[in-house]
Amino acid sequence: MSASIDLHGLLLECVGQVVKAVVEPRCQGIPIWDAAGKAIASEKLKEMGVPQDVTVIQIARTIGILGPDPNEIVIANPERRRARHV
Repeated sequence: MSASIDLHGLLLECVGQVVKAVVEPRCQGIPIWDAAGKAIASEKLKEMGVPQDVTVIQIARTIGILGPDPNEIVIANPERRRARHV
């Protein structure tokens, strides 16, 4: 079994570092991240469909390092052809 990564938590920490290092100093030191920024960013990541746990193998398949899973059967739906009205 492959090790998993908390992708949601990792991205949330990255956004937090950017907010604290760039946004807050430009807003005269207002603690945006600690006030509500973290909760808002967390919900936005959930809305975007970022999963909690992702395996390293899934990441490698998604970015193209590995091909499709040979143990998974994928049945593609044939595209329906529309009749053209002339």
